Amino acid sequence: MTGVELSEESVPAFLERFLGFEDGVVSRISVVLPRGDDAGRTVEVEVQAMDRTSPGGEGRNARLFGWKLVRIAMHGIDAYRFAETRQYPLQVLSDGLRIGFADGFFVLDLDPGPDEWSASAIHDAANSYSKQYVVSQRCSFEVLDGPFI
Repeated sequence: MTGVELSEESVPAFLERFLGFEDGVVSRISVVLPRGDDAGRTVEVEVQAMDRTSPGGEGRNARLFGWKLVRIAMHGIDAYRFAETRQYPLQVLSDGLRIGFADGFFVLDLDPGPDEWSASAIHDAANSYSKQYVVSQRCSFEVLDGPFI
């Protein structure tokens, strides 16, 4: 996948552009784990989210910002966890998502909870809210016009 590489400095602008992915909709998660190739271990998450750089259209039912499909790719996976039940579905990101750094790794948290958030908290099972996260060496993204599911 080609895309824009994120850095620690660029993450806040990325999250702001997509309104923190608040109420974003996860439409696909792909996990690739090639044997013997740690750098090739990749998780891609596609999220439908509002984009501050995209006009929402015109008319009575128009939104301020348009919807885009954002493909977030986590490269060089160190750890990941996804858990979903009917009672706790993963699809709608009610609290948005967070990206931070812990121990030199990117942390993508798809379930950060409503309270104060820390990237290192995912390693503390007693205090972590999240059950949906990816920890990786690199992170990139690309923005598409769809398809929306």
